[in-house]
Amino acid sequence: MSESSELPAFGIVDQEREHGILSVDSGTRGTCRLTLVAHTERGYPRRELAALPLATWKEIATSVQKELVRGMDPEESGKKEPRIRAGDQALSPLVLRELAVLFWALMEDGDGTHIDALLSGWRQLAREERWWLYARASNPSQRLGTGWRRALYFALTDPADTRTAPRLLEIMEAATAQKKTSGPKRSVSYREIPAKKKSAKKSAAKKKQTPRKKTAKKKSARKQPATKTPAKKRTATKKTARTSRRK
Repeated sequence: MSESSELPAFGIVDQEREHGILSVDSGTRGTCRLTLVAHTERGYPRRELAALPLATWKEIATSVQKELVRGMDPEESGKKEPRIRAGDQALSPLVLRELAVLFWALMEDGDGTHIDALLSGWRQLAREERWWLYARASNPSQRLGTGWRRALYFALTDPADTRTAPRLLEIMEAATAQKKTSGPKRSVSYREIPAKKKSAKKSAAKKKQTPRKKTAKKKSARKQPATKTPAKKRTATKKTARTSRRK
């Protein structure tokens, strides 16, 4: 990518390598798109990751920008504080991953009633947790309304006291099993999930522990083998029998 074709960047971005592009339409109506720009031997193929209505983006833009800047190192942000403007701007791969997680969760909120909850849940995650979630949901096989994309919605709308880093994997795997729906009317509480597992384990353990009636073992009557008398005793008995006859 030549210097003349480089985009204004949000922080310090090496546009010769893999990076992202945030495209914000101007005006009142439009779209905010997030694109991944890969770096291969054949060039820089692009893949659109997510898109939001411009109205949704304007509602969260200020908070998102502050959160991204807060987590950036000086080597990422540069001397001046980065700003998100209208038009196309380059993003570092790390910032792209953080933003993609929020975009995917917001895309699952079809009626737009959980924007504040999703933004709050996203802000409470550490950068490393956002990168981890991106690695799970960025597979091209993931689609809107299913899999890890849908799981992000449930995970970020979960109450903060149950949304802890050690339990993220458990929450995401549990939410992945949910069927495609238009969106829950209330936030899902994942405190119930381990409880169900424990009750199932207890019931299974009880079944195993139920004592079975011991059936009396019938001893098979085996015929005792006939004891053979030794040869010397046989001859002695024969002689006594002969003598008794003679008498």
